[in-house]
Amino acid sequence: MSHNNNKIDSNNNKLDLLGDSAWTLLGTHLVDQIDFDSVADMAGVDRGLAGALAGSVQCLVLTKMTRLNRQSLMETYDDIQEAGDVSIREKIVEGLLHWFETYAPYRSQIDHLNRSARSHPDLALRLFVGLEALIRHILVISGDPALGLRGMARVKGVSWVFLDAARVWMTDDSNGLATTMKMLDQRMLQAEEWGISLRIFDGGRLHDA
Repeated sequence: MSHNNNKIDSNNNKLDLLGDSAWTLLGTHLVDQIDFDSVADMAGVDRGLAGALAGSVQCLVLTKMTRLNRQSLMETYDDIQEAGDVSIREKIVEGLLHWFETYAPYRSQIDHLNRSARSHPDLALRLFVGLEALIRHILVISGDPALGLRGMARVKGVSWVFLDAARVWMTDDSNGLATTMKMLDQRMLQAEEWGISLRIFDGGRLHDA
């Protein structure tokens, strides 16, 4: 049993190395310009084993994003625990901003990923599903269970806020991402106003039906 666990840990470490290598190459290449064998060689992983562990560059890139998203969420959770009595909206904004801070060194990767998605609907779909999963996690740790149809509508609304702010973030060189923060605040206030009028929010309070 111990041997099996060690092998699993070793393979997980190799998968992380492959993801790191694919992510590095994404900084200068579109997804379908990245040679899988080159990724394996960069990571120092046998090519056959790399294929068994990952299968494609796209899978490696998405696996790396899952790790970065988890890091961002855990750090957001810690920040929220220390924040005290602040509104759910403020916590959501904090979660979104923290994602942008986490990915700030990787804007080239995000640019190449978005450009790749334009010609690969399967990648675009997986990115969108991943985004909604991220937003749902942010809502939950902010105190909104995001359940039911109204919860689903709130996830989609905050996803719209995220995508709108992301366009600003891509060129934001302000101190502490102040420009992105301002956009997030503005868009979240608009989303909240629309949500109240559509009965997705009730009097500014996020809750489920």
